[in-house]
Amino acid sequence: MSPRYRFSGHETFPFRYPWPLKGVRGLLRDPGLFFREDSIVTLGVGKNMVASIRFWLEALGLAVIDGRARLGYPTELGRKLLREGGWDPYLEDPATLWLLHWQLVESPEIASTWSLVFSNWIRSGFTRAELLDWLEEVAQEAGNQRTSRNSLKRDVEVFVRTYVRGRPERRRSIEDTFDCPLVELGLIRTASRDLYWLGRDTRSTLPVEVFAYALASYWKAHADEQQTLTFERLLYGRGSPGAAFKLSEAGLAALVESLPDWSGFDYDETGGLRLVIRRERGSLDPIGLLEMYYTQNADEAAA
Repeated sequence: MSPRYRFSGHETFPFRYPWPLKGVRGLLRDPGLFFREDSIVTLGVGKNMVASIRFWLEALGLAVIDGRARLGYPTELGRKLLREGGWDPYLEDPATLWLLHWQLVESPEIASTWSLVFSNWIRSGFTRAELLDWLEEVAQEAGNQRTSRNSLKRDVEVFVRTYVRGRPERRRSIEDTFDCPLVELGLIRTASRDLYWLGRDTRSTLPVEVFAYALASYWKAHADEQQTLTFERLLYGRGSPGAAFKLSEAGLAALVESLPDWSGFDYDETGGLRLVIRRERGSLDPIGLLEMYYTQNADEAAA
């Protein structure tokens, strides 16, 4: 079956720091929030931004919105991260930004451009025009005949602005100059005015616990029957943590070698093979891996 890609829904806005918090807490108070006429008042943004917040909550895996039932509910991750007293409601920890980036890559049917670029694009550099042409080919091959080039062009623009700091322009409103939190990750760098660099690096601010969460999620989705995965697959495989985080070989090696015992993973290099081993199928709780990180950080801050 051909994948179902989506190249719209964000209303041309990358998400902003307050939006996940506003959206999740709004849904905790009122599951019908996004179907109410006064949602613009409740969220304190314009009508197009209400639709954009809804899109990003789903793309980031923070909420599930049921259009038929006209209801929305935060996911377990959305609640634990953003509720009152949650892990990191104001997105202050770089670990949370890495986590949200991973969530985008894991949403191929909602944030398709984000997932496709970090999973399938193999070159280090790109221009907007190159991405546009490539995505148009991918959409056509997948049978997305109704996807217009203009829609793809807007999607590419929002994708770039998710990771690259915007240039001040006189014609843009102050609201439109707000950068997406993910620009802090440095995943995409500007080489020239319209040439961008998507290179691999060690990712020193990526905590091993968030990597372990991504590893557990990837394993469950793509290789649930297997007990081992090769280092190369985790580095280069489509949708893998190595691809999603654009890890260098040294960066991935450092992370798999530092996986804690409680993560349920082991790293082995015997016999000339580099393997990550999952000890027991079904025993790993990805959310529990995140809980370990945020609980430990909270304890250290309180000490």
